[in-house]
Amino acid sequence: MKTVLITGINKGLGKELFELFISKHYYVYGLLRNKLEAEKLKNQLPKNGKVILADLSSDESMNHIQTAIGQNPVDLLVNNAGIGGRSNLIDKIESNEILELFNVHCLGVFRTVKALKTNLLNANQPVVININSRLGSITRQSNGTYKNIPVSYSYRIGKAAQNMLTNCLRTEFKDKIKFLSIHPGKMKTDIAQVDANVEPKIIANRILQYYENKTFVEENGIVELERGLIEW
Repeated sequence: MKTVLITGINKGLGKELFELFISKHYYVYGLLRNKLEAEKLKNQLPKNGKVILADLSSDESMNHIQTAIGQNPVDLLVNNAGIGGRSNLIDKIESNEILELFNVHCLGVFRTVKALKTNLLNANQPVVININSRLGSITRQSNGTYKNIPVSYSYRIGKAAQNMLTNCLRTEFKDKIKFLSIHPGKMKTDIAQVDANVEPKIIANRILQYYENKTFVEENGIVELERGLIEW
């Protein structure tokens, strides 16, 4: 039985992925930071599901992850946890907001990978999927592709930083761990953009199929499922 860890499972895509991988008989760890939700989930899970209570905005989360997983190999890590920003106008944001989103979208991924490095290396063909966004593309931001979509400074900066982290990790763990950056699609969530049109359940199935088909390669960009490649 392959082992998967998915972050941000309390709602949206993370919740759908957690339930889907469990239903497909993977052993699935689901990470979330809401204590009430974690307690509720613990009482509902089958034997192949386990909840980890941790806040990825803190370095303490690494200890919680390591304690929960121990020495068990991890075949797939899905870094899904994320939060939205507030404004695309510099007069309406503060530096703390940018730091907050950088801490979750970039350093949150850094923390999970650091905590699970040995577990991933002990697995056969380990894969890390970083859920990114078309809005993390500096190329498309520069050429005006999304000029009519009012996305916050902090969200775009956080996702662009995550892409650089993905590249750094690829360099260090070349041929040992495969790191993939994925834009799941125009997904309907609490932090969705105005043109969002796809339900999280559909996206979750696409990600599962993408993983199980094993046709992925480490592209120089963000893979948009069923559509192609978005330049960094």
